[in-house]
Amino acid sequence: MRVALPSGINLHVHERGNGENAALLVHGWAVSGHIWNDLFSKWPDNAGRLIAPDLRGTGFSSKPRDGYTIDAYAEDIVGLIDALKLRDLVLVGHSMGGTIALRAALERQDALRKLILMCPVPPSGVPFNDDQIAFFRSLGNGREGAAQTLGMMFVKPVAPDVLERAIDGCASVASEAFYGGFDAWRTANFADRVPALRVPTLVIPGEKEQPLTPEFVKATIVDLIPGARMEVFAGTGHYPQLESTDDLVARLQQWLAPDTAAA
Repeated sequence: MRVALPSGINLHVHERGNGENAALLVHGWAVSGHIWNDLFSKWPDNAGRLIAPDLRGTGFSSKPRDGYTIDAYAEDIVGLIDALKLRDLVLVGHSMGGTIALRAALERQDALRKLILMCPVPPSGVPFNDDQIAFFRSLGNGREGAAQTLGMMFVKPVAPDVLERAIDGCASVASEAFYGGFDAWRTANFADRVPALRVPTLVIPGEKEQPLTPEFVKATIVDLIPGARMEVFAGTGHYPQLESTDDLVARLQQWLAPDTAAA
């Protein structure tokens, strides 16, 4: 499915499953909606509807030369929620997608039933030093850089064919989205707005990941959101979609159930 937004951006949207309950899955930096493929392949048809866009600059979505900011990404997600008339929605964001989902949630609280932030980047960004910034930028967005970017964030082993598909998907990311997206998430700056969020929120970091440790995520995200709860993906790094797929399928079915608590 392809959705035209008022901004002129067209988003390619992956879909899976059926039912009244829907989850909108927002991927992170340097990947596209393909990152949810293994989750989709294990998702029961009647467990609810999953919607996963390729963010601008990735996959089969529009690839403008500029506009790679958290505000612009969030505007696209808000536009998608409105275009698809999504309500009572479970909004799930991973990594930079967590930052985007949090920013979008502030604009469309009335459309959301739950907000789930997986391994999220804080709304205050990540304080990298110059050497760390240079390292990330040196990865570029080619196949070799994609393999290194993904591989250094795994804790659990990932099947070779799963990793190969993930690396192949990274090749769809435009260079402007790679470099612009990196600058967007590391310099995110809207933490002062987060206490206004009133959507039931669950934050789930990977137990073993760096630098977004559970302690860092609690201090920079969980403690800012009224009523937010935190769990962890046990023994997992930054990509639960690939490292702990079965666990994520089970959790997502629970999150979609209409009679469960917010988190």
